[in-house]
Amino acid sequence: MKYTNKIVLIGLLIALFIANLNSQTAQTSAERMQEWVKHLASDQLQGRFPGTEGANLAADYIEQYFKNIGLKAYANSYRQQMEVTTSVSATEKNNVSFDQLIERLGIPESEWRTMKQNWSNGKEYVPLAFSDNGSCSGDIVFAGFGITASELNYDDYKDVDVKGKIVVVLSNTPDGESDKGDFSFYSSLRYKASNAAKKGAVGMILVKIQGDSMNVFERLEYSNIGKNSGIIAIQAHRQSISKFFAKDKQLVILEQQIMKTKKPASYQLPRVKGNITVDLVDNQVPTYNIFGIVEGTDSKLKDEHIVIGAHYDHLGWGGYNSLYRGKKAMVHNGADDNASGVAAMMEIATEIAKNPLKRSVIFVAFTAEEMGLLGSEHFVRNSPVALEKVVAMLNLDMVGRMKKDEFTVFGSTSSANFPTLLDSVALLDTVKVIKASDAFAPSDHASFYKKNIPVFMFNSGVHEDYHRPSDDWDKLNYKGMAKIVSFITKVTNSIGNEDARPEFIKSTSTENPRGGSGGGRNSSKVWFGIIPNFEESPLGCKISGASPGSPAEKAGMKDGDIITKMNDIKVKNLHDFMYNLKDFKAGDVVDVEVLRGKNYEEKVMMKVTLVDKK
Repeated sequence: MKYTNKIVLIGLLIALFIANLNSQTAQTSAERMQEWVKHLASDQLQGRFPGTEGANLAADYIEQYFKNIGLKAYANSYRQQMEVTTSVSATEKNNVSFDQLIERLGIPESEWRTMKQNWSNGKEYVPLAFSDNGSCSGDIVFAGFGITASELNYDDYKDVDVKGKIVVVLSNTPDGESDKGDFSFYSSLRYKASNAAKKGAVGMILVKIQGDSMNVFERLEYSNIGKNSGIIAIQAHRQSISKFFAKDKQLVILEQQIMKTKKPASYQLPRVKGNITVDLVDNQVPTYNIFGIVEGTDSKLKDEHIVIGAHYDHLGWGGYNSLYRGKKAMVHNGADDNASGVAAMMEIATEIAKNPLKRSVIFVAFTAEEMGLLGSEHFVRNSPVALEKVVAMLNLDMVGRMKKDEFTVFGSTSSANFPTLLDSVALLDTVKVIKASDAFAPSDHASFYKKNIPVFMFNSGVHEDYHRPSDDWDKLNYKGMAKIVSFITKVTNSIGNEDARPEFIKSTSTENPRGGSGGGRNSSKVWFGIIPNFEESPLGCKISGASPGSPAEKAGMKDGDIITKMNDIKVKNLHDFMYNLKDFKAGDVVDVEVLRGKNYEEKVMMKVTLVDKK
């Protein structure tokens, strides 16, 4: 290319960049954020699931904007890479076979022959994604829906011994596919696996109830709280497993009987033994936190930092976190959750970049929040600045549905002057702020609060589109978002320009805003108070600490502890913990075994006295 042509091209690019900046200046705050949300929540990005092309496109988009407005990179990069497991695959080692003793009329049983039947992966069976790796063999017991519900006087395991055996369990519940019946709490496949292991079974064969999708296999979708289930688990083709049932106790007849009578019909299948080997491998992919820095203007205070963050990932096509119950897979665009928070964060970054504060400000778009705060946990463990130099963290999560000029701020008591600061800015901006002291609300600020950093989390409320495909860009209140941005910018200016840094205060509240786990009429009625840690742990249920004032805190549980037993019941994962908790009542004293120490070599026993869930 000729030199003169290069000059012309560079001139055009500069002119286009200036024109773009001018057009952004001409746009209102609400209009800019609508444009950003519309892009981030478009079908093109396919729900921004970590490690996918859509998530990477979102990361590119945010990074480019940070560059455009002049945010500085750290160590010449706007990216912080991490690896996450997003799926599992079955290896060639998977194997399922059955040894069936074939009855021959008029011939002594000692002379009957055993016929071996080998199943094909993908045809007669598939492994379940939460299965343990390993092999098991044993007699086969039909265990109905795999449910033990004392409050409903129902137990599929009451009259059968399944220790050392393989259980066949039906999907759903005696209420069929209804998610609002008496048995709704017990429909989870992970509950069925946890209960089967608790009863002593070594393997579980899931078979779907009669219906259009009875032979549609579950996808191998990874869940970081479903792994390490404590049992070998597969799903069977309905017709294939039905062949092993006795003629007078056929699967379809027993299923209809249980649904009609709401009484168990469990029994051991005659003359058949199963042999199951499951071997699954985790598939890891790279994903990225995107961050940039606006340096402070004060020679001393610029070494202190405020972190302002919002997660940009969402659910992709749904998965285990989705509340969508339709049978057709649909993109979950996550406009409010959390394209709204990212757009608001970008708008605040625009303002702070133009008008730097005395302290430095780090703007972060976190990945893998929906997988259990993995991105923010990684950021905290690998912070670009020393954590003692982070004076506050402001998190924006779902800020797009404000009504009546009202929104909620979590962490309002994590520093002494925070309540006064919120009130003064609210009065100035004529908005109503609902102050919530809970700093462990399940979003990225919790990763910072655990490190004794004062936090705020801004949220405009949950709605009927939460974690559903219907969370789209056209349902957001962009003028309301502009008001929240104005509010947060003023809060940031105050923290960033005050001579004294906010002093961290650990909450002493005994409130239990989220109760225990789960919901519904059959969920736990007691409060234990652990804060889950969603990193995969093969040893048991890892925690990130205990809620202030909770039974767990009073018993001495700490960040990093791994719960391995509750009384004499093994706890392999968070699901086990939640389902076991349901069997206790307020006032019960639970003997809990935890592992702690650098290599978890220290075994600690403690007693936890449960209280009513408030």
